[in-house]
Amino acid sequence: MSYKVEITDYAADFIEQNVALESVLRRFEWAVEMLSAFPSLGPVYDPEYIAARPPFPCRYLPLPDTPFTLYYTVDEAALCVTIIDIEWSAGDPRKRFPGV
Repeated sequence: MSYKVEITDYAADFIEQNVALESVLRRFEWAVEMLSAFPSLGPVYDPEYIAARPPFPCRYLPLPDTPFTLYYTVDEAALCVTIIDIEWSAGDPRKRFPGV
């Protein structure tokens, strides 16, 4: 059973504005395929630092060989994965989840 994978406008804009390498775009495509088949692939995101917590439960998936991490939610009832944010490891962690 495969899940539908959606990407928020914020995450799609991030990709468009910050990712130019074809190899990195392929990693994003790989992640979408993997999350479609294995929505629990990434661990639950549960940081110790309270200010870094989103207002809802989510998971994260570091993209191999890139400086990016996807943050996503899983709606089991709707069989839907939503990529809500993308973090750039060089970015400011205090600005995580600005689109939420």
